[in-house]
Amino acid sequence: MEEPRLLPDEPKAEEPRGPWLGLAIGFLIIIAIIGALIYSSRKSETRQSAQPDVMESAAAADPYASQLKISDGSMSAAENMLGGEVTYIEGNITNTGDKTVAGATVEVTFKNSLGQVVQRQTEPLWIVQRREPAVDVAVAPIKPGETREFRLSFEHISTDWNRQFPDLRITVVTTK
Repeated sequence: MEEPRLLPDEPKAEEPRGPWLGLAIGFLIIIAIIGALIYSSRKSETRQSAQPDVMESAAAADPYASQLKISDGSMSAAENMLGGEVTYIEGNITNTGDKTVAGATVEVTFKNSLGQVVQRQTEPLWIVQRREPAVDVAVAPIKPGETREFRLSFEHISTDWNRQFPDLRITVVTTK
């Protein structure tokens, strides 16, 4: 009986790779980098809108601001058309001075559970009129001795806010 002979290994033919494999890998790397950049930019935009900056308080309030008294403050929330939450601060403002107020700006300070300021912003004072939309004080001036309802609205409040009524301070007043 004859012993089997081992045949020398035959060289295997390699498949030609061509430039396509390299191009496909390069394309996938570029797509991954673009995706990472888009993800990181969206994340920072969301963080900025959800966490508004805390601004420094105005140095001094207008002297006539002491003549405007805020009372009966309340808060409410509603969903806007885009599905986000809008927070409303409403109350009364009384002009105890001798001038007609044609404009006012309110500094609103939101705090966290430790009493630290997490958001501070200024908003124009809007006067609520029955059966009509809220208007700027310039459209409906507050005469001396008059009390009017007001409304402030906020679409973005810090997520660290303690949900307590914020501090309100009138900083700028325009009189006639």
